[in-house]
Amino acid sequence: MKSKKNLLIFALMLIMTFVLADCSTVPSDNPEISPSLSSEESVSEAVPDSEEVEISSAPSEPEQTEGSVLVAYFSHTGNTEEVAGQIAELTGGTLAEIQRAEEYGDLQTEAEAEILEGVHPEITVSVDNVEDYDTIFVGYPIWWDEAPAMIATFLDSYDFSGKTIIPFCTSASDSIDNSLHIFSELCPDAVIAEGLTANDEEDIEPWLQELGLLQ
Repeated sequence: MKSKKNLLIFALMLIMTFVLADCSTVPSDNPEISPSLSSEESVSEAVPDSEEVEISSAPSEPEQTEGSVLVAYFSHTGNTEEVAGQIAELTGGTLAEIQRAEEYGDLQTEAEAEILEGVHPEITVSVDNVEDYDTIFVGYPIWWDEAPAMIATFLDSYDFSGKTIIPFCTSASDSIDNSLHIFSELCPDAVIAEGLTANDEEDIEPWLQELGLLQ
C-alpha cells in the first residue's frame, strides 16, 4: 500500500515537471506578437490620402508685357528710321512711325516756318496704343537746329505723365542739345532721359547699356 502511494506521488511529480518545462519555452517578449506597425501602416499614417491633400503649384512669375518699349520716330531721308530700327531690335521695342498728315508743298519754307512759329501740324502714328508704353524713344532729324514740328505735335498729343521719354536724333552737324527743350516744355510730368545724337551706330549700344535698357 505504501509502495503504491509512493508510486503515485512519483508519477504526479513527474507530470508537474513536464508541465513546468513546457511553459518555460514561451518567451515573455515575443516579437511576432509585439504591437508594432507594419511598414504599410506607418506610411499610411505619415501621408494622408491623396484625396485629402491639396497640391498647389508655385505661383508663376508674371510675364513681362510685350512692347513695354516704344520707339517712335519721324524720318525724312531714312537715316532716323534706320537708327530707330536698331534701337527697337536691341531693346525689343515696338516701332511707331510718325508722319505729317499732309505732305509739304515747299519743305524748306513750310518746315522752317512751323518750327519758328510753334505750329503743331496734324500727324499720323502707326500704333494706336502709345499711352500703354512706359518707355518711349522719340527720334527725329535735326532741322534748323531743332526737332521737326511733327515731334512737338506727337509730344503734345498724349499724356506721358510718369513715363520715361528718351530722345535721339540724326544730324549732319548739329547735336541734339538745342532741340531738347520741347520735351520738358510739353511733357513736364515725364522723366526725360539722356538723349543721343546717333550719327555713329557704334554709339547706340553703349548708350542703351548706360540707360539700362538692353535685354
